[in-house]
This record gives sequence, C-alpha cells and structure tokens, in this order.
Amino acid sequence: MKSLLALTFLFAVSLSASYAEKPASEKVLFDGSSLEAFDFAEGAWEIDEDGALTCNMQEVTDKKGNKKLRGMGYLWTKDTYGDFEISLEYKLSEGANSGVFYRSKKEDPVHQGFEVQLMDNEGFQKTHGKKEPRKLNGSFYEGKAPSAYPANPVGEWDKLTLKAVGPRITCHINGVEVFDVDVNDWPEVGKNPDGTPNKFKVAIKDKPRSGYIGFQNHGQYVWFRDIKITSLK
Repeated sequence: MKSLLALTFLFAVSLSASYAEKPASEKVLFDGSSLEAFDFAEGAWEIDEDGALTCNMQEVTDKKGNKKLRGMGYLWTKDTYGDFEISLEYKLSEGANSGVFYRSKKEDPVHQGFEVQLMDNEGFQKTHGKKEPRKLNGSFYEGKAPSAYPANPVGEWDKLTLKAVGPRITCHINGVEVFDVDVNDWPEVGKNPDGTPNKFKVAIKDKPRSGYIGFQNHGQYVWFRDIKITSLK
C-alpha cells in the first residue's frame, strides 16, 4: 500500500511539473486573412493582393502649396504585452523608414515606448543625409547601433524576432542577433551608456515595461506578414 501511495504521489508531482513547464501558447496576430487583432485609422492599412499587411498614403498640401504623400497613422495591437516574443516578416520599399514599436503608449510611442528601427539604410541616407548607426536598420532605436546588418536587399522579405523579458531585450534579423540589451544600463535622461546622446525625454530605464505593439507608417511603403506572438508572463 505504501508503495502504491508513493507511486501515486510521484505521478501527481510529475504531472504537475509537466503542466508547469508547458510553454506559453503562440498567438497569430496576422496570417493574411484578417486585421481583427489591430486598431488603426480607417483606410490606413489593408491586406494587399498577396496577403501581406501594408500601409496606405494620403495626399496633402504643405504650407508652400506643394503636394506630397503622407502616412495615415500607425497600426496597433488591441492587446498590451509586457514580457513576450514576437516574430514576423517585413519588406521595405526603396528609401523606407519604418519601425516596430513595443511596450508603447499609443499617444506617445517615441518617448513612452521602445522601437526596433526598420530602414533602407542606403536609400534613406541618400535623400536624408547620413544617420548615426544607432538609428539604422535593426538598431535599438536611439540607444544602441545594431551589431550586424543581415537584412536582404530592399524589396525582399526579412525575418525579425524580438524578445522582451523584464529589462532584457534581444532582436534577431534573418537569424542573426542585432542587439541584446539591458534597459537598466540607460539610467540617465537623454544619454546612452557609451556617452552619446539620445532624444528621449525620459530615461530608457524608466520607459514602460508593458504596452502596445505598433507598426509605423513613416511616409514610405512597408509590408508585414506572418505575425505571431507569445506572451511570456
């Protein structure tokens, strides 16, 4: 009887452990069929004929009477995320400047959120001048330059994986790590650990640890597909 009770106890402990170790479930945010997981201004984003998520532009007239195209706003997840891992594919148009925001407040994502910069480095710098490495594709935007530039040529798809757990954030493009940071290393407003300045009005350490994920329309076309996220709470 004692042996039977002992076996029953061990089985229960083992079963409990297996449930505790079960990985968090992955959620599909976009598979080409629906935009139900997102909030955005009417007409600002759509699914194109290839099943990719893409932004739209609107024509505006500046103060000098010149007409130009302007983005129609970001696309945001309906849910918020703190600790998570997201994977997606992105494609840039020539000269594009975009980004994926995370742990962000919608009303002020730049200063109250984090960003992975997505940019056609060569094309954008041709028209806008040379940029610091901490603002180029795959950077921990404004905080740290990417350690590598593994993106494919403009017009081809790239795979991005971003993981945030507590203060540590890591990012890979096409399987190559582009940054691995601990935000607690940024305790000063407007200053990076290497002494370079950043434009943020709050210390990076004090930015939100939970918030929305956003996809930026910065005035050039960009595409996303196969967006999946796992909450790591």
